[in-house]
Amino acid sequence: MNFSASRFVVLAAAASLCPSALAAELCPPESTTPWSVSAPAFSKADARENISGFVCAPDAPDYCLVVADEGREAAFVSLHEGGLAAIGAPFALPVASHEFDAEGATTDGKFLYIAGSQSVKRRTCEDHPANRVVLRFDVDPARRPPVTIKSTGELWKIIESLPEFAGHAGPNACLGDNSPQRRPDLPGKQGVNIEGVAAKDGRLYFGFRGPAIDGEALLLGVDAKALFEGGVAAPSVARIKVGKKRAIRDLTIADGALLALVGPDDDNLPLNYSVFRIESPYQGSARAAELAALDLDKAPRDEKGEPIKPEAIALLDATPERYRLLVLSDGGEDGAPLVFNIPRRP
Repeated sequence: MNFSASRFVVLAAAASLCPSALAAELCPPESTTPWSVSAPAFSKADARENISGFVCAPDAPDYCLVVADEGREAAFVSLHEGGLAAIGAPFALPVASHEFDAEGATTDGKFLYIAGSQSVKRRTCEDHPANRVVLRFDVDPARRPPVTIKSTGELWKIIESLPEFAGHAGPNACLGDNSPQRRPDLPGKQGVNIEGVAAKDGRLYFGFRGPAIDGEALLLGVDAKALFEGGVAAPSVARIKVGKKRAIRDLTIADGALLALVGPDDDNLPLNYSVFRIESPYQGSARAAELAALDLDKAPRDEKGEPIKPEAIALLDATPERYRLLVLSDGGEDGAPLVFNIPRRP
């Protein structure tokens, strides 16, 4: 999402601005105190600690969509400087399971989209076809819950057909390189796992946490209309150098380019989270630059005292020098929203 500077004033002190001299320079948040949240009343209480996607309609911060990777609900919230507030009750998503691993949300101005992870279950490697859908519904200026939500399984068919995902899709395609927690007899196969989606120029781009091989993350683009209505999907797969054992954790749009939140792949090693700018999200090697790493040293911790894990980013504002990003995290209560000012150039 993108908002004008007149509506969202950058309040950061100089100490919260990260230098731009080095690509991986640590960037602290404006404040280590999260924004206030009046949370949606999700049916599953732990959904509040498992926020996985967030997007606002263009130029409409009072109409934002939030999704979680627990349960099968989504909700609308309004955004104001310093906080988020629920709009009405959460609404059910049309998936064939009581659990849906929603892992990203985006909009093209006409529709809102929710991406399922397409993955097997993390701890057991059990097949979970309910994850293999992408959802679409109308942007409603009246801010009402969607009446009709269209679901498609075409993305999974595209993934299965592409050589870049051979050996990483389907039953027993366990996530990461290591065996799943509850099935030590099964090897990790860097299984397919989507964790971000963004709409740009009539296409949907899906960012993958897995497979992540040889320090490269994958970005799959398809024609948005064809995905839901038939026709030529024209898939493209771009490779982005992000570093060993790292992968894409979310996507958003900024000034015509993709911003990617990059963090640990599915083996979840204790690595930095960074923001990358992707200039050419097309076939082959994409032009991408690491803008900064997020300094989470003094950020809130989860209930076990472990660091929170950034899961969703949204563009609040852009100046010629910086992107002002809202970051929501897994493990933090209600996403523990923090704001970071990221240099536009490394």
